[in-house]
Amino acid sequence: FRTVTTENATKYWGAVEATLDGVLGGYAVVSSPDAESSLQFVGQLFGGIKVGRSLDCGAGIGRVTRDVLMKFSEKVDLVELVPKYVQQARADLASDPRMGEFFTTSLQSFVPEPEHYDVVWIQWVIGHLTDVEFVAFLQRCMAGLRPGGWLIVKDNNASPTEPGIVDGRYLLDEEDHSVMRTNKLIKELFARAGLELVKEVRQTR
Repeated sequence: FRTVTTENATKYWGAVEATLDGVLGGYAVVSSPDAESSLQFVGQLFGGIKVGRSLDCGAGIGRVTRDVLMKFSEKVDLVELVPKYVQQARADLASDPRMGEFFTTSLQSFVPEPEHYDVVWIQWVIGHLTDVEFVAFLQRCMAGLRPGGWLIVKDNNASPTEPGIVDGRYLLDEEDHSVMRTNKLIKELFARAGLELVKEVRQTR
């Protein structure tokens, strides 16, 4: 994973416009079905009950904060590496009473406040962390959960038979310098972090 670095992520995403189409790689059309699927998953977990405080990790311009987390959280904080994305999120969301803190930093450096969150949501960003960084981040997030809190990871999975797969475990993206892991590898890293997998759902739309 030599190219999976904060510097490369900053360089790539810093050149991408702070719009829905930009942060979704030209696929803004996936935003609504993605949010709907996430809310269905949350509904299965919480049964319509609201939680106190959530954290959106690798939040971009705040799409998941607005379209998912604010729907079931009293307060939402977000953490994002790219300053212009945080500026856009702040412009769009700061006036909403459900919006909490805006953190501009890398996930490699971010340390959640201990026992502060009911939900930590990590979506479409773990590819910019090495295995060691991912495990360490998961452990810091777990320390940031209140008793009974949930850590939710949503990401694309590579097929172990996909062309270009390395050791049957991951794909490297030469353009944005990210890595896509197989489901098996992700679960291995969960176990290495000391996590227990409680629920798994495959998004079909």
